[in-house]
Amino acid sequence: MKKILKLGTIFCFFIWSQILKSSDVIAAPGSAQGQISLILMKKDFGFYQPLNLNAESQLLSSDQDIEVRRVILKHEILGNVRILLKGPKDFFTQQDHANKAMIIVSGFFTGEKSIHLIGDISDRVLVGFEYPYSLDDFKKDPGAILQFVRKTPGQIALALFWLSQQAWINTQGLAVMGVSLGGVFLPAGIHIAQDMGVVVEKSIFVGTGSELGEILKENLSNYLDGVVLDSLTQGLILPTVIFDPKLHLPFLKGPFLIIQTDKDTVIPKSSKDKLFEALSEPKKEVVLPGPHVNSDQLELIKKIQEVVVKELK
Repeated sequence: MKKILKLGTIFCFFIWSQILKSSDVIAAPGSAQGQISLILMKKDFGFYQPLNLNAESQLLSSDQDIEVRRVILKHEILGNVRILLKGPKDFFTQQDHANKAMIIVSGFFTGEKSIHLIGDISDRVLVGFEYPYSLDDFKKDPGAILQFVRKTPGQIALALFWLSQQAWINTQGLAVMGVSLGGVFLPAGIHIAQDMGVVVEKSIFVGTGSELGEILKENLSNYLDGVVLDSLTQGLILPTVIFDPKLHLPFLKGPFLIIQTDKDTVIPKSSKDKLFEALSEPKKEVVLPGPHVNSDQLELIKKIQEVVVKELK
């Protein structure tokens, strides 16, 4: 019982600390909210101190053409950042900055497996980002959801920073792609990474939007009545407002590619429209026929891959 009370107290303190941070952001003028959020995130993650990243690499598979590696980056605040890399054989030991790359932050249930779903993209090392928490973690501790929202943008930024420092990568050829939930987390992650000096060749948003509140309401509306829905939505948003994509999108540097579908019932149209409006030029939007992109939508994924390959040339 004492252990439960202690955990509850810690959780409450975390919630209130996040709400206090959020109040600073909400009270600021619109143009300053993104910058204040950036400062708060970097302070929270310890990014104003020299980065001390330890990396572990493991070769998972290799044939005459392709190798797949898992890399774990260890950070004292954000924990283990897990990424999966698929590229030309022996790319990892090259020193000539010859390889372009694209990191994919996909939907929650896809994670690092995205590098296998998207197919090969010529002359690109594909990097799959694995989320820091699993569904089992949430079942054991619902409070982990807030830590999940807090840590994910920081881990994305660390992955981008680490990639930009590797001798095998062309530092002018690092693209990023956020799919579904990944596209919601990506703006804050890119904002931090660009502030750390990372150059992003192109940012690609697939099946995602910018208004966290609208996305939550759309997906919970079939299960909750209006009053409960509004309260729950605000309860989830307020402690995590500094990570809201709408605060960070205006600060990102293009070019941008936005890929949406015409029958998406997961992301509200208004949220998709606001995503496009918030991004600066140059930007391009492509609307494909089909539902919200999921890992079982193989034909849709193939069409997305074709668009991405064309636009990255």
